[in-house]
Amino acid sequence: MSIRVVIADDHPAVRQGVRRILAKYDDVEVIGEAETGEQAIHLVENLKPDVLLLDIELPDIKGFEVSRRLREADTSTRTLALSAYSSKNYIRGMLTFGAAGYLTKDEVPERIIQAVRSIASGQDGWLSPKAAAILGDTG
Repeated sequence: MSIRVVIADDHPAVRQGVRRILAKYDDVEVIGEAETGEQAIHLVENLKPDVLLLDIELPDIKGFEVSRRLREADTSTRTLALSAYSSKNYIRGMLTFGAAGYLTKDEVPERIIQAVRSIASGQDGWLSPKAAAILGDTG
């Protein structure tokens, strides 16, 4: 059974790049793409993916708000923040608002599949090596 993923990012090139990376793996299927926060919420509610790969800076509502709304709606979809921002405030904020993990966009592409698999299997507080180092939580 494959891990069903929705990608939410306002940059088409990023969505296409992430889709290409995930397409290399038989256990992952990208079932939708959103370029706004409202679209992301709509897709999650209707498609019920296992994982939402969510950018923080979206043109209508921020990823923090998307994550908060989905947590309050008690969806089974797990959110993985995939962001260009690598500050403590962004990382802690996304985790506080319900994201199960955080990955920065400048890390190696293979880290995305590791994160998706970990989040889909139920891990909470997953941090990429860079995000963990920023938070000072390298263990």
